[in-house]
Parts: sequence; C-alpha cells; structure tokens
Amino acid sequence: MLFYGSAMRMPHVQGAFQQSLIALESQCHKIASGISMEVAAFAEPFAVTLHAIVRAGSLENKNVLVTGCGPIGSLAIVAARAHGAREITGTDVSDYTLGLVQKVGADRTVNVMTNAEAMTPLKANKGHFDVMIEASGNEQALRLGLEVLKPRGVLIQLGLGGDISVPQNMIVAKEIEIRGSFRFHEEFGLAVDLINQKRVDLQPLLTEVLPLQDAEKAFQLAGDRARAMKVQIAF
Repeated sequence: MLFYGSAMRMPHVQGAFQQSLIALESQCHKIASGISMEVAAFAEPFAVTLHAIVRAGSLENKNVLVTGCGPIGSLAIVAARAHGAREITGTDVSDYTLGLVQKVGADRTVNVMTNAEAMTPLKANKGHFDVMIEASGNEQALRLGLEVLKPRGVLIQLGLGGDISVPQNMIVAKEIEIRGSFRFHEEFGLAVDLINQKRVDLQPLLTEVLPLQDAEKAFQLAGDRARAMKVQIAF
C-alpha cells in the first residue's frame, strides 16, 4: 500500500494536506450515505488498530489491556470490542482521555499517575490479562503491562517511543510473546466497512473540526491532552 506522507521509500511520498490528489483505484473505498466525512476520516487510524488486533490473534473471551489511550489507544479499544474481547481495561495519565474511552468500549480505566495502586490486584496469580496492546511507547507502561500479563500472554507493541529496556527475566519466565505492529494493509477496507455499517461508534473521539485557516490552532489543541482527543482540519 502507498502511504501518503511516507519517507520510507525513495522518492518520498508527499502528504495529503491538499484539496485534491491522485490515488490508486485499489486504495479508494466508498463511504455509505449518512456517514459524515469527519467520521469517515477515522478509517486510517482505525485501520492501524485493526491490524494490531490481527497481530494479536483471536480476542474472543479474552481480557485485554490497552496502555496509552490517545487516538490510537482509544481506537484499539474500539477494535478490541468489535473483535469479541471479554473485558477491556485502558490506562493513561489523563482523566479526560480515560473518560472518553469509557464511552467507546472500555470496561475499566485506570489513571496510572494518580491511582497506580489500582493495578496491584491485577498482578495476582501471575497476571490478569491475556493480551496487552501497548500504545504509549512508554517504558513504564510496558513494564507494568508485563507484570499484569498472564503467562504466555501476548504483548502487541503499537506505540513508538525509541529504545527502552525490558525485564528480560520476566519475559522468559512467563513465556510472553512480544509482537510489533506497524500500519495496516487489508484492514483499511475493513475499517471503512465497520464505519459504513455503523458497527462502531467513533463520534465520541472527535473533539473538534477547524477550518484550514485555523490550522495552527488545530495543532495546538490536538497537543493538549487535557482538552482534546482527535482534532481535524476541514479543507
């Protein structure tokens, strides 16, 4: 798949901040009538999380932990719910963010900055969760997740955060599988289908849509995790 704004190939691929562009027919998917362009725009980041679910394997009847509930982590919760997870817990350091993920599928939320002790019971019996989706790229989140993962649990590293250290002995002793997840392919079409069929509700994650002339304000708002989840620019 050709990713707009990609610097991974030569020549680099230009981004899509423009009024019109040429796309391959295979990359185009119809939006159903009644679906707003604002909601349809979630298809790309939603596809990222659907690919993470593919990497995790079946979630049916499993306990899932999502660490880092920004736009990607929040959408990972939506994806996990759509794929049959039994129980979903989201962790973050923002109460605003955690309040939103409760609206889109999280059964339990924990602010690990102000209420870290709430995770302690989940460490009992070698761990509570079958699958962890790490969407923060934060070393502390990764380490805590490993403590609450069951033996032979699966950790999907979705967030990017640079080089970090991991508790190797714990990974070996609990036989935990660590799998990376990056972007998507077929999952983009699935994302569009789920949105078209209204099988997922992504509207609660849309904070605001601002006009192009307010682009600088939009980026500033998007960077404020106390006030914003997903901010869009209308061209």
